Amino acid sequence: MKKIIFGMGVSMLIAMNSSASVSSALDDTQLTVQGAVEDNEGNIYRTVKIGDRVWLAENLRSTKFQNGAPVSTGFIPDDDENNLPKYGRLYDWNDVTDERNICPSGWRVASDDDWKTLESAIGIAESELDKEGWRGENDIAITLKAEQPNTLFKRFDQSKVNQYKFFATPAGVKLGNWYLTQGAYTEFWTSTNATDKEAFARTLAYSWWNSHKGEIRRAKLKKSYMFSVRCVQI
Repeated sequence: MKKIIFGMGVSMLIAMNSSASVSSALDDTQLTVQGAVEDNEGNIYRTVKIGDRVWLAENLRSTKFQNGAPVSTGFIPDDDENNLPKYGRLYDWNDVTDERNICPSGWRVASDDDWKTLESAIGIAESELDKEGWRGENDIAITLKAEQPNTLFKRFDQSKVNQYKFFATPAGVKLGNWYLTQGAYTEFWTSTNATDKEAFARTLAYSWWNSHKGEIRRAKLKKSYMFSVRCVQI
């Protein structure tokens, strides 16, 4: 059953619904919630409107499709339950695009075009949207990140961090039995196919040594990899 709740803080949402399996670990004082949605497992997600689309403002945590059938992936980074509220779960592309729909009712996995629309709304040039690789100027990526600390080599305008209340966090990836790059990267699947073995994804970098922390990567990556997922409202 879908439940939409507007105009309330995250702590109040959770207090109203004690059956929610996970609340957000992120500081709700950073965000005036535009709304929230509940999936069929009782997970409650904050939402945010960027451009003309409404997005989940947290990574997906579902372990079931809309019809109640279990997903085949959906791993918590490092198999540590403490990571679930902040990082959500990691899914392969087969689960992402299964017709039974991994998102809450009334929502779908964001497509490559959805991401390009978001990127245009936050200021990436039209001429860069269809390019592969790292794109964007003026540290545009930090406006989507929950946090981006200054480093020895670079200082960021902290007033721009998480400007759009998207709360991207570096959940890392799962490749086979291995968890990699937690704290250094986040990879978001899109629902858009690229080749027989690859699909389009988005990457954000966080580590001090990476020179692309201010950019967003558009890339074709192997469908067997397990990444984070964001949904958009239908």
